[in-house]
Amino acid sequence: MLAVAASSCQFRLRSAMAPYESKIVPSVWITWLAKLMADELQCHWSALFRSHYTYGKVPSNFDSAQWSARHRRLLNQRVTWLEEEGCEVHVEGENWFEMPGRQHAIRVAGKPDIVAIRGNDAWVEDCKTGKPKNADLYQVLLYMLLVPLSVERCQGLRLEGRLVYADGIIDVPASQVNVEFKAQLREAISILSNTTSARRVPSFQECRFCDIPLQCCPERVENPPDQSLENHDLF
Repeated sequence: MLAVAASSCQFRLRSAMAPYESKIVPSVWITWLAKLMADELQCHWSALFRSHYTYGKVPSNFDSAQWSARHRRLLNQRVTWLEEEGCEVHVEGENWFEMPGRQHAIRVAGKPDIVAIRGNDAWVEDCKTGKPKNADLYQVLLYMLLVPLSVERCQGLRLEGRLVYADGIIDVPASQVNVEFKAQLREAISILSNTTSARRVPSFQECRFCDIPLQCCPERVENPPDQSLENHDLF
């Protein structure tokens, strides 16, 4: 379960010259929210910062072109199969949504890879090129909860979910969008809406994948810890 830590770091502005700007309305992307809910993001502050600010991102060595090519192949294969099965298929930008909060001043945005419709049934699918992670499941569950409320063509349909990997497909039943899941969502949104209580957890393991620069987060850890631990007789 998510929890706001009592010993959390204060979320503070640094100066008028800081390399970031406040968003008019805080917004969170589904992928960040899924990682937070799946407990795959220990530094809650980083998700909060992304939600409230725009900033110059740290350059990444991630090969986005190669990932995009693999993802596109997987998505196209899936679209072809669904259309052969008689589905009306909508992809990526056609499925974009942004839902405003009613209890918190924050918007949740997402863009499912695929929404397939056949009769009164619909499936929301997300294509993944990497190894399965818990956040993948949370991402699809969030789509299953929010798409029927925000995408008009899906309203009133029976919606199920699917995670599509290169080596197989995982079905996600609607029953998993339950009271407990909705409570987790509310807790995560509460964390991202509270600018004074998000825990900052700097570590090389997580900071090396974070795009928030040192100017915005002085606690950022950019080098692995210097540990000389080979001289022991414990094991």
